[in-house]
Amino acid sequence: MLSTVPVYMKLGSEFMPPLYEGTLLYMPTTLPGLSVTEAQKLLQAQDKILRGFPEVERVFGKAGRAETSTDPAPFSMMETTVMLKPMDQWRSKKRWYVDLPKFLQAPFRHIWPDHISKEELIEEMDQAMQFPGVTNAWTMPIKGRIDMLTTGVRTPIGIKIFGADLNVIEKIGVNIEGILKDLPGTRSIYAERTAGGYFLDFKLKRDQLARYGLTIDEANTVIMSAIGGENVTTTVEGRERYSVNVRYARELRDNLTKLKRVLVPTMEGAQIPLAQLADIELVSGPGMIRDENGMLSGYVYVDLAGRDVGSYVAEAKVGCEKNCHSPWGIRWSGAVSTRTCCGFGNG
Repeated sequence: MLSTVPVYMKLGSEFMPPLYEGTLLYMPTTLPGLSVTEAQKLLQAQDKILRGFPEVERVFGKAGRAETSTDPAPFSMMETTVMLKPMDQWRSKKRWYVDLPKFLQAPFRHIWPDHISKEELIEEMDQAMQFPGVTNAWTMPIKGRIDMLTTGVRTPIGIKIFGADLNVIEKIGVNIEGILKDLPGTRSIYAERTAGGYFLDFKLKRDQLARYGLTIDEANTVIMSAIGGENVTTTVEGRERYSVNVRYARELRDNLTKLKRVLVPTMEGAQIPLAQLADIELVSGPGMIRDENGMLSGYVYVDLAGRDVGSYVAEAKVGCEKNCHSPWGIRWSGAVSTRTCCGFGNG
């Protein structure tokens, strides 16, 4: 009985161990400003690497979101569902009982499986999926959806930073990212760049519009249709419907100089370059504004490996309290909030 005391003292704390679902959900995050073309290239490269693992049956990835307000995912956040083969088809792993007769090996397989584990597979995948500017996160589909619905955080641990200024929130988040990056147990960490979005602003010159007899709506229509695109009709292919979108070719709108040459027609038939009617400039600002309990907020996502949630959060809190100060405070979320709600302490 006494021999179990040292083992008990080294046990970590967690609300509930994750249940294996037979499927992995790979959720990488990049910095804001990723274009549609680059997101597509990155997604294809990631799917190709994941499909190369012998334990993987098939993969399906997506970038961005559907046309619904319940899934506010930007292009910088991707989701790839990795369907795995049954574990008995995974790569074998040599064990000490391999020389025993087959009928004697069965009881030991439950304790020491003769194939690689899920954790080892995720670690191999994580090493293979190292792209510049991309932060990896690994979970499972059902677990990930429940976590996001209950806490808004898709990783085992999340840190919510509150405040009145998005720039200050981003600065605190980047500071926390630097503090926890080298903490034992951190597989990956990513702080949202709450003020790091990129936008193209068209500031119309009212005096020039009046000179050519144009209205603001007419200029906005040209900007929307020629650059952003406009659906002009719908094609019917059996049971499928596809919208037909018309806009300038990519090579005519892929930089500021070319955008300034977009022509705006007048009532007299003249074609006026957009540069004469508007000032065009690139500006930065919040790509998405998140609020909670009446305050602006930003999240820091932490993915764990080889460590329990309880001991990790206890050590991480000490480091954050020493080196980081938030005027409005921070709150630990994810599995930590589940433990707190169920009366298992504050993590």
